Amino acid sequence: MENALNPLIRASALAGYEELALESGLVPATQLRRVGLSLTALRDPDELIPYPNMISLLERSAQVSGRLDFGLQLSQQQGLSILGPLAVIAQNADDVAQAYELAGRYMFVYSPAVRVGVKPVGGNGEFVDLYYDIDIVPRPVCVQAMELALGVMVNCARMLAQGQFSAREILVPHARPKGSTRHEELLGAPCRFGQAQAAVRVAAADVRRPVRGSNPMVREMAQRYIDTQFVAPNKPFSDRVRQVIHRVLGTGRSSQQAVSAMLAMHSRTMQRRLVEEGTSFEKIRDEVRRSVVESVMRSAEPPSLTMLMVMLDYADASTLTRSCRRWFGMPPTALRAGMGLRPDTERKASATARRPA
Repeated sequence: MENALNPLIRASALAGYEELALESGLVPATQLRRVGLSLTALRDPDELIPYPNMISLLERSAQVSGRLDFGLQLSQQQGLSILGPLAVIAQNADDVAQAYELAGRYMFVYSPAVRVGVKPVGGNGEFVDLYYDIDIVPRPVCVQAMELALGVMVNCARMLAQGQFSAREILVPHARPKGSTRHEELLGAPCRFGQAQAAVRVAAADVRRPVRGSNPMVREMAQRYIDTQFVAPNKPFSDRVRQVIHRVLGTGRSSQQAVSAMLAMHSRTMQRRLVEEGTSFEKIRDEVRRSVVESVMRSAEPPSLTMLMVMLDYADASTLTRSCRRWFGMPPTALRAGMGLRPDTERKASATARRPA
């Protein structure tokens, strides 16, 4: 499974970490470095970071600071916004239950290793569990990550229900941390520790409350966007690489080493997996670069050649020229003049307009 080999998560999952670490007497950069992360990654919410590294960071931060509810404290600074485009779908669901059901379908946008959803409790349908699971094999100790997730789930449900929501109890899969007494206060409900699964138990009627201001058309647009722009875990690995290159092209981080690091693997491992699918990193990056050129050169105001070099992460103009000749049979100057990517009739009209009288 892709998530077992490559359990990534949006860096937004650590929103507020730097501030909480400082408040707890920690040096954030030091703690991040100890688990192979950096402040740079945290400051880009769309960055993908290894989920196990994040889990280790939270466990270490709790131990070093002596703050046994570190993950729960961090959850107080987070809400729907950490989910990125998935938040738009949730905010435009018909009700809270549908929001969590759709979140379960599209959670791979946030992390392919996270499982969430809604399931009934017992046979009478009076209560349901909003559950959360971490699908990493083998699963590391994740007390803080689980408590962070439970806190965020409660926050999200409150936001979606406009405050008309209260959890009946919180199911926590680990033992109550010694000396920690703020779980009920921060989560707003009695906590039962040592349970089979992490979940927020609520009355079924509460999750059927309409989400105020939801717009089905906006929700459908967001779903189409995710369907076309993001790669589900069951898709080929090469699609995942292509997605990352699309995201970072133009930032100076589209090298094989940089992309493999974002995918939490050695560059040789990434290349081997691509070869198994009949492609290579250079071929995929070349395809992405060509698609960018085709897109921007059709715009009403194509970028300058200098800007195009930056957008493609090219170091010099000669490389850009060679690529354009290879892709389109003409230099970038001709493309920018509208000679290559317009329909034939438009090209002829443009050429006629430029002829001297």
